[in-house]
Parts: sequence; C-alpha cells; structure tokens
Amino acid sequence: MSTSRTFRAGDRVLVNNRDFPEFWANGAVGTVSEPPEGVVSLADGWSGNIRMVLTARGIEPYYWVALDEPRLDDDGDGPYQEAELAAAWLEALN
Repeated sequence: MSTSRTFRAGDRVLVNNRDFPEFWANGAVGTVSEPPEGVVSLADGWSGNIRMVLTARGIEPYYWVALDEPRLDDDGDGPYQEAELAAAWLEALN
C-alpha cells in the first residue's frame, strides 16, 4: 500500500498523479467531500468520504473530491464536477 495522507471532508486538495502526467484530473483543485448516495449505492466500501480499493499495488485509500472546475476525462467524457481519486494523487492545500 502506498503512503498517503489522510483527508477529511472539507480539506482542499490539488490532484497530482506523478505516475501518469497526462492524467485527466492533474492540476485540478477541489474539496474532499462525501460521495452522493447514488455513488455509495453503486460502489461498496464507502466509509464517509473514503473507500479502500484493491489495486495492482495493494489496498489503497480513495477519496471523493468535488472539483472547482469540471473536467473532461481522457476519452472526452464529462465534464466531471466530482470524482473518486486515489489518496496518492492528492496534495493538501490547506
């Protein structure tokens, strides 16, 4: 599991996926928040604003982040105002 910071709802963050510089959300600024009920009902494992996800690197924390400005993903889908993002991709701003 990667080392990453623990975030709380209301924390301001910058998205910075160093492994994939072209990641669609890189450079986005947002606020850690609670996921919508629809997301919670579709994806098991949410505990407040965090979900532990099994990845190729092991179990990692992911957070729900409300982005300040909507973004299109790599396929041109969106724009997305909110997203589930790995803690390893988030840098604290506050």
